[in-house]
Amino acid sequence: MTEQQGIIIKGVGGLYTVVCAGNTLECRARGRFRRELLTPAVGDRVVVSPEHFITEILPRKNSLIRPAVANIDRLFIVAALAEPDPDVFYLDKLTVIAEYYGIEPVLIFNKSDLGDPKGILSVYERVPYKKIVLCTETADAEQVSLLAGEFSGRTSAFAGYSGVGKSSILNLLARHEGRELNAQTGHISQKLRRGKHTTRHVELFSLCGGYIADTPGFGSLAFDYFNLKDRRLLAGCFPEFSAYVKGCRFHDCSHRKEKECGVREAVASGEISPSRYESFCRMYEEMGEYRPWKEKTDSEGERK
Repeated sequence: MTEQQGIIIKGVGGLYTVVCAGNTLECRARGRFRRELLTPAVGDRVVVSPEHFITEILPRKNSLIRPAVANIDRLFIVAALAEPDPDVFYLDKLTVIAEYYGIEPVLIFNKSDLGDPKGILSVYERVPYKKIVLCTETADAEQVSLLAGEFSGRTSAFAGYSGVGKSSILNLLARHEGRELNAQTGHISQKLRRGKHTTRHVELFSLCGGYIADTPGFGSLAFDYFNLKDRRLLAGCFPEFSAYVKGCRFHDCSHRKEKECGVREAVASGEISPSRYESFCRMYEEMGEYRPWKEKTDSEGERK
């Protein structure tokens, strides 16, 4: 038997569940990873020895610390158009974090049968993200088939407040495959229903030709965590700003108070959603100014 490549779908207590060519193996990591301060993560593509040891971690597309997961392709951000009312700032924070980590945000607006009383769809009209509008209670076979295709061949994760329909979407996807929720997808569904993540580990579940990450923590990520320490980079996480930045007079424009700012002009003319711009300003303030630590010295050059 030779070495195999696979994907880690679960890791608890130093024991990793790896899927290799359709087979599930229980593996441990070589000791050298500890010496290199490298820990295998759920979602890692790895090389496994015949003795079921992880010998190599293949290059990562992205890697998060909390939740501890690697190689996420898409983050499905689920919001209800009503009941509960959408929290635009929360949605924008998730899109920014996804952008920063190279994860494609996909916005799912559920409960379309209730209309759009808050005008949420117009907020994202000019944002270049894939947007899916549906009602899980009345979705027909064609709509569910199109939705299932968004997960095929990818590793995805869900985020969204309790009550917006995440578990209903999982139910639709499972039934599309001709089965009721099994123990795996049922576990995700039940946990999402609780509104509070209590699981301490991440796990990948096979569904619709891809993997869905059972990821406690996506909804509570904060800017003091996700390493975007230089807030001057924040505008780059709002893709609709990019066409207007070149119209700024100053190359280091913060897009907040400067005159002749292309971004602010685009907001004023309706090219950029005022709501998205307000989220940008709020995030900018919450992040604060990043100052690298410098060792101070007194007049004699001694350390203080």
